Amino acid sequence: MTKKLLALLSLAAVLTTACGPSRQAGSSRGMSVRDDGRAVTLLSAGKPVLSYNYAVTPAPEGVSDVYARSGYIHPAWTPSGFVLTEIQPRDHYHHYGIWNPWTKVEYEGKLYDLWNLGERKGTVRARRIDAVYAKRKTCGFDATLDHVAFTPEGEKAILEEQWRVRAQEVPEGFLWDFESRLTPSSGRPVTIKAYRYQGFSIRANASWTRQNSTMLTSEGLERPQIDGSRARWILVEGETGPGRRGGFLFLAAKENYEAPEPLRIWNEEANGGRGDVFVNFCPTKMKDWTLEPGHTYVLRYRVLTFDGTVAPETAERLWEAFAAGNKE
Repeated sequence: MTKKLLALLSLAAVLTTACGPSRQAGSSRGMSVRDDGRAVTLLSAGKPVLSYNYAVTPAPEGVSDVYARSGYIHPAWTPSGFVLTEIQPRDHYHHYGIWNPWTKVEYEGKLYDLWNLGERKGTVRARRIDAVYAKRKTCGFDATLDHVAFTPEGEKAILEEQWRVRAQEVPEGFLWDFESRLTPSSGRPVTIKAYRYQGFSIRANASWTRQNSTMLTSEGLERPQIDGSRARWILVEGETGPGRRGGFLFLAAKENYEAPEPLRIWNEEANGGRGDVFVNFCPTKMKDWTLEPGHTYVLRYRVLTFDGTVAPETAERLWEAFAAGNKE
């Protein structure tokens, strides 16, 4: 795919958004939504919470255009403005902040990889912004994405995904809900085959390594023991500046497929011993998941981004509120 074509795709994405470029909904003193023509950003009292990128982000200079992508969250911020996410790191150009692709997908008897873009077997693309939502205490957006398989007959959208993201500010930091609704879109079933990494994931800031970050799960496990374990939540903290810390808490809904979900994380030896931070709730790590035509399948997560530290007791309280259906 040429750079010129990527630019045209970006323009097309802009033209199909609901807000249009450089528009803002909501109050600067409460929750609001801003659309700059490439991304929708959720804000709390003017402070950015997260950005959803619906326009195509080109591959880095000198890298194949196959690594261009849209339909991901980056940046995600702490309340003080520290950027928690990373995109297109040199070790994994296909990593995109917070994103939700599938790695081993069976469709019409063939296997496709929508995660590893360099395999040229598939991708995920933002289709449109369906709605934005802003009130004094909460804001958000709805978006539609296409999961595309590169079949022998050509590109084919095999799954439609709808994202519903809602954010609010709470005493602990920024709290936002992520809901994914997956529906087969071609009239044929799609089976997500068991594989060690796929689904809701974060690639964290490149400054976080084994030297300055920590992980803890709802089951009391720390980083060396986490990969392959099941958990209701995972808490990740790291340095955000001299003498400062912050992080994120991922909560997984009790109704999700294979809950409590298996986790895929990079251990402390990842990337030649750097121990970069990658975290993935992987419902299909151990078991296939067949999505039938005419049915919609829902995965829900809640994310807290924060400055300072969060106690395990606080993480547990937030998960219990999420499980009970409370907004906070």
